[in-house]
Amino acid sequence: MDNHYIITISHMIGCGGAEVGQRLSKALSIPFVDRQILKQVSDYLNLPESDLQEREERLVSFWEQFFIAGPVGTLTVTGGEKYLPSDRELFELESKFIKEIAQKGSAIILGRGSMCILRDFPKRFSIFVYAEMEDRIKRVSELYNISRKEAIDMINQNDRDRENYMKTFTKIPWLDLRMYDLCINTSSVGFDNAVKCVIDGINHKLKIK
Repeated sequence: MDNHYIITISHMIGCGGAEVGQRLSKALSIPFVDRQILKQVSDYLNLPESDLQEREERLVSFWEQFFIAGPVGTLTVTGGEKYLPSDRELFELESKFIKEIAQKGSAIILGRGSMCILRDFPKRFSIFVYAEMEDRIKRVSELYNISRKEAIDMINQNDRDRENYMKTFTKIPWLDLRMYDLCINTSSVGFDNAVKCVIDGINHKLKIK
């Protein structure tokens, strides 16, 4: 563990958090971990990823929860039955796999409350990626091929979902800047400069050179 480190990236939708992560991965030659976590959970539960991907970093509504099969509490997987985990179980499973990834070697982990899950990890650098609203709207509109109004609605809903999710499972506000080593506005600095800022910060804090 002494020889490796973890970068966690928290981000707002439409800000290029994944883009920053992928560029960091290339620059530092360490894995960028995003959908692999969902894949591990889906494999563990013997469920298609599509059954879980809309559940990540959001809380299901009362009626959605009402129709989720299975008991609330300790998660067990039984053969031949389709089991949909509760919000708590999904968070705990993702937390389990995030911790396992962190133990294995250096990695960049996107979202899923990883900055809180790994807050006691000895060599961790956490960043928050955001952008100006107009840039977010443009990026989301292009990414999902939707109208400006639909993009605004998606952004606002996504921000609310992530804030509620974080408060529920980590008891820490998503936008509590004290949780991050560095906050980056990609509208101001762009992706290349964002990567440079992160690498400078890592070298200063973790002395990885």
